[in-house]
Amino acid sequence: MRVVIVRLALLVTALCYYIAFAFSFRTKRARQKKFVRLQNVFYTVGLLINFGMVVYNFVINLVTNGVGYAPFVSMFQVLIFLALCFFPVYLFIEKVCACVGYSRYFLLASAVVMTGPCFMDIADVWTFPPALQSVFFVPHIVCYMLSYSLAAIAFMITVTALLKGENHDRVCVLCLRTLFPFMSLGMFLGAIWADQVWGDFWAWDVKEGWSLCTWLTYMLALHFYRREKLKRYARVLVIAGFVLVVITFLFSNVFKVDSVHSY
Repeated sequence: MRVVIVRLALLVTALCYYIAFAFSFRTKRARQKKFVRLQNVFYTVGLLINFGMVVYNFVINLVTNGVGYAPFVSMFQVLIFLALCFFPVYLFIEKVCACVGYSRYFLLASAVVMTGPCFMDIADVWTFPPALQSVFFVPHIVCYMLSYSLAAIAFMITVTALLKGENHDRVCVLCLRTLFPFMSLGMFLGAIWADQVWGDFWAWDVKEGWSLCTWLTYMLALHFYRREKLKRYARVLVIAGFVLVVITFLFSNVFKVDSVHSY
């Protein structure tokens, strides 16, 4: 019964995100307010259930699994948390930085990410050796989740702009300037963590190598955006960076490569 309820909650959350995304396309000015209201209602419902699922995973880990308190003990839990990360990023981009009109990208990103857990094993839990039971675990994951969510938004906006022949460099640069410190901090915390556990800051592990390639790609993209003649190459780097994010995030865990990060 519990599994059925969790599955239903996941499906409803993903569906709410998709419906809110559909309402973000307002074709008739007279109906804009109604569509905005419906979009906000479905998005709010999706967010509340999404947040509830994160809390639920927290409680399950604390009471049942005995693996740790953070809701990051499986790809199932990580994706649910990642879907929620797009909301604070959206608030920052639209409310703080005043880049309006990009809500549909955040809605679609949350919907796609939340679709994944709908088809995953709810009971699956990673094996956490003592090395992973560290104070650095939670901030390391959170930093990367925030940077990955921003990378996804920058990717979608860049691809859409290229297809439509539009220029959205301002918001893309803003995403990159925000994600890069988070990604750098996540890598720094991981290095400190590795030194405490294995006695070395860097081991050239498969996932470490991909994460370094991702970090360097976004660093180059930021520098290319500062030169007018190089901006078109910066857009290519934004797309390449997100491809590297997907490889870094999923490769070692989904394909079970020989890596200390595969658990």
